[in-house]
Amino acid sequence: MGYTSRHWQKQLIVVSGFAVKSNMLEGLLTHELSHVYRGQTKHPSHNDQIIAHLARSFISMHNLNEDYQREILHQVINHVQDLYADDIATQVLTAEESHLLRLEQLGDFFLGWIRDEPVKTGMVRKDQWVNASIMLNNCFAISNMQRHAIEDRDEKAKMRNETFMRRINPVAAESFSYFNAFMVNLKERVSDAEFQREMEEYLSRFLAVVEVM
Repeated sequence: MGYTSRHWQKQLIVVSGFAVKSNMLEGLLTHELSHVYRGQTKHPSHNDQIIAHLARSFISMHNLNEDYQREILHQVINHVQDLYADDIATQVLTAEESHLLRLEQLGDFFLGWIRDEPVKTGMVRKDQWVNASIMLNNCFAISNMQRHAIEDRDEKAKMRNETFMRRINPVAAESFSYFNAFMVNLKERVSDAEFQREMEEYLSRFLAVVEVM
């Protein structure tokens, strides 16, 4: 729906035409401005040098030569950046009297992230990567809801994710609890060095899941 990028030392927010016409525009802009805020306040999660180093080192160390591998690795890193941005965005969006309605809307939004069916294209290696990324997408949505006490109405998110888990390798499914705890317990105050260490373990765990998916 949109993204934030650096352009000539300025932050540029790009919004899709679909997002402009949707009822999610305010939430999207708040989310993207939260990324800008995190960058301006020099939070480790938005330290360009740390993020670039993580991506480069894992791509090189693990010979991630396929475009889809690099794209998914960046998505996995971006989940953590989005969680930190959403800590700000959720505070802003729920600050008004209509905060209960906002929380309900956010619940519906995150529910839309969650898939219950793994891909099976026959391209075994790519399917491993894509299904590992689906698990992380599901985890991101559920963890974000837990992080901000957003109700999982009728446990739809939980049930969708459990259906997905039953359809993948049980060894891979067991790792969900680590990623869930990691995302829910991300600390606001963290040094650059500590953040980098935690991200290195997080990415290593993700690549291990790919291998057993």
